[in-house]
Amino acid sequence: MSGSLLALMERHPGDSPALKYRQTATAPLVTVSYRQLQQLALAKRRQAANLQQQAVNIRYRDIADFICSLLAYDGFCSALYLLPDHNVAPAGMLFIASETMTDQRLPVDSRWYLATSGTTGTPKWIGHSLQQLTKTVSTRASGNTLCWGLVYQPFRFAGLQVVLQSLISGACLIDASDGDIEQRFDTLVEGNVTALSATPSLWRQFLFSGKATALQLQQLTLGGEIADQPLLNRLSQLYPTAQLRHIYASTEAGVAFAVNDGKAGFPRDYLEQGYYDLQFKVDAKHHLWLKNSALFGPELATRVDAAGFLDTEDLVELTPERVLFLGRASGVINVGGNKVHPEQVEQVVLQVPGVAACRVYGKSSSILGQLVMAELVAEPDTVPEELIGRVKAHCQQQLQRHQIPFKIQVVAALPLAGSGKQVRIV
Repeated sequence: MSGSLLALMERHPGDSPALKYRQTATAPLVTVSYRQLQQLALAKRRQAANLQQQAVNIRYRDIADFICSLLAYDGFCSALYLLPDHNVAPAGMLFIASETMTDQRLPVDSRWYLATSGTTGTPKWIGHSLQQLTKTVSTRASGNTLCWGLVYQPFRFAGLQVVLQSLISGACLIDASDGDIEQRFDTLVEGNVTALSATPSLWRQFLFSGKATALQLQQLTLGGEIADQPLLNRLSQLYPTAQLRHIYASTEAGVAFAVNDGKAGFPRDYLEQGYYDLQFKVDAKHHLWLKNSALFGPELATRVDAAGFLDTEDLVELTPERVLFLGRASGVINVGGNKVHPEQVEQVVLQVPGVAACRVYGKSSSILGQLVMAELVAEPDTVPEELIGRVKAHCQQQLQRHQIPFKIQVVAALPLAGSGKQVRIV
């Protein structure tokens, strides 16, 4: 997909609603049309005309300001850094100035930079072109009838994907990226959202709220974490006519591939046949490696081999028909020299009826190095002691001895990071 983001939007009817959002937590939804977004973006570009061909950071007051900044500076500035609000700008970056000048619409091949991490240390900046970011965006005519819900922070890769999908397809975007889970869900319902992308952890919270049936979803997307079979089955039953897919993507690799068959993992055939322009391989350590037609940037040089494959650092298991994700290589729990993948244990625990959510982590042990610990969120009207007993019995049947949680605790809720992913204890 070529052209600037602003140019791609110009084909949509100007009066069509592009965005609905709350200016404060308790305010009603405000509607912004495509024409209004374009006008605001051009005004913003004129005010910062001295930054043409320069690098800029994108900070924002609200989602409307964020989108207007993307429209204004893509194709105009050389680089766009989508900054988490608690990060500092990279050295040498220019801040947006306000000098009124004439609008010079000279095309620029902008580079979009996203931070891989903003929680600890200095974030790693990964650059993408707009074409790379939108290579899986659907432009089908029916796409403009959808109403997308945004539950991710927009400066993160997953959130940006939702924003771009909505804008380029001509759909309407409902911003539910702030507030507690009840506030966000109420916003989705009030906005009549029909398409929603969220992490498996967020989906579980929506289901746990008991209000999921209030949404009339036509398209469901899962990403950012392992999509386990019980969750896929439950969503299929709740929304039987909706398109259900889970996406493997990362800030480093960009959007990689989507799976639409309702099964966990992805078909093993991909290892031999590939997926469009994507090639796969699995090494002796069970790391998944990817290679696509676009070259990976210099930021990833240490993780790219001589053949151009990128080490995703995700661990997988090969079965006769599927490639199943086990978790991150860096997240392994070491129990007496035996490696335990917390996500794998979580998937087993989540098979037990009455378990709404689960977190598995390692706790230091002077004897074994680490012990496997588990926290559960119970479904309503579930007796915690009985649930713990069922989980223990199921784990003893499905897991090896070193994988079985040493201690299981029922908690009221599990915290989610700003990315929508479960907070990992390390």
